[in-house]
Amino acid sequence: YPYQESIRVPLIIYDPRMPADKVGTLDDHFTLNADLAETILGAAGLNPHDRMQGRDISDLYLRNQRNKGKTALETKPWREEFFYEFDLTADHQFLPPSNALVRRKWKYIDWYEHNYTQLFDLENDPLELTDVAGDLANDAIIQEMKARLIEMQTDFEEPKSERLECEGKDGQYWSALAEDKSKQ
Repeated sequence: YPYQESIRVPLIIYDPRMPADKVGTLDDHFTLNADLAETILGAAGLNPHDRMQGRDISDLYLRNQRNKGKTALETKPWREEFFYEFDLTADHQFLPPSNALVRRKWKYIDWYEHNYTQLFDLENDPLELTDVAGDLANDAIIQEMKARLIEMQTDFEEPKSERLECEGKDGQYWSALAEDKSKQ
């Protein structure tokens, strides 16, 4: 469900490559479950497929010598928002599907089968107790977030049938299907 209690999950990372000054620290960047696959691939020395939607979490703490000692975060800023979708049940009356756009200050939720939207001010209402979508002062925020939600929904539409392959940083081919590339 799109509410904070459901989507905010603590994550603890142990990475032997982590610099000593980062061990035991807290980080409040938006990390997603989609980031875990890219993080594991990165630790294994594999490049993710272009269609993968996450980002290697080690970008938040590893320093890259090619970038003059800067982290990838300092080179390419981390996400400031994320797209959420839920449509996993056959019984939409019991658990209706929803999409959401989440930012630090605002969360816009679209209960699209019910033609109902919500807006929460997460800075002033972190428990999401007061829906402020009906406040006329928030119309511009709602319109901008609605347009961005539609844009992200289109961007993240999954391919219907595409085989995902990964190429190692050393140029070696790898596939989760373990198929022989010579047979293709």
